Order: sequence, then structure tokens, then C-alpha cells
Amino acid sequence: MLFARRKTAPRRLSREEGFTLIELLVVLIIIGLLAAIAIAAFANQQNKAHDAEAKVAARSAQTAMETYYIEHKSYSGATVAELEDVQTSLKDAPNLVVTKATQTDYEIQATSKSTQPVTFKVARATNGTVTRSCTPANTGGCTSGSW
Repeated sequence: MLFARRKTAPRRLSREEGFTLIELLVVLIIIGLLAAIAIAAFANQQNKAHDAEAKVAARSAQTAMETYYIEHKSYSGATVAELEDVQTSLKDAPNLVVTKATQTDYEIQATSKSTQPVTFKVARATNGTVTRSCTPANTGGCTSGSW
């Protein structure tokens, strides 16, 4: 056994398998397109959530304003801080403002934090009529200028 056969490492296959550069680029482009679509859809959902948050804040502020009236027999003197004391959830309300508060009527508004901000307004007239409006119309959570 002078010339014994040495064991050698297995030879590589003559034909290597794998992906070509073109195939990898096509996959990366498809992933990029899907990511762009998903990000756009997510941003739109986030704006809708901000609009809904502002609408809920305006409704809660309306309830807090009516509670304030029951306690004080007047809307005058009502501030955002007073409304927050009545309704603690308003502390997180987006851009809540009491624009008018008199003996018999009030106006409050909340503006969303979306990329196209929507302002939701609740106004009570002296005769007791309550109106809800929003601007700009036909955007976000504001359809036809009222809600």
C-alpha cells in the first residue's frame, strides 16, 4: 500500500446554484413597492385616528360644559381647565379651546393633529339649539361640514 489513495475533500459541484443579481433586484423592488403602499395606508389610518380623537374631545367637552352649567347655573367662566376638572379625559384632548362662554351660550372646538387638521366645533345658541360643525368640509372625519 505504498500508493494508498488519499481521502480528498468532496469536489464542488461543477454547477453552483443560487439567485442571480437580476432576480435579487426584482425581489427588492417588489418589497420596496409593497412597503411604500403599506406606509401610505398606515399614514392615512393615523390621520383618521387623529380626526376621531378630536371629534371625541369635542363631544366630551360638550358634556363637560353641560355639567359645568348644572353646577354653576351659567356657562360663563368655563375654561379648558374647568372642563378638564369635570371630565379628566379632556387633559389629553388635542387643541381644545373654549372660544365663547356666556350666561346662556357657548362655543368650543377641538382641532386634530393630522397632517390636514380638521376643527370640530360645538356651539350652543341662547335659544338652546346645539350645532356641530367642522372645517374643512369633506376631509378626514368631516363630511358635508357637520357631524
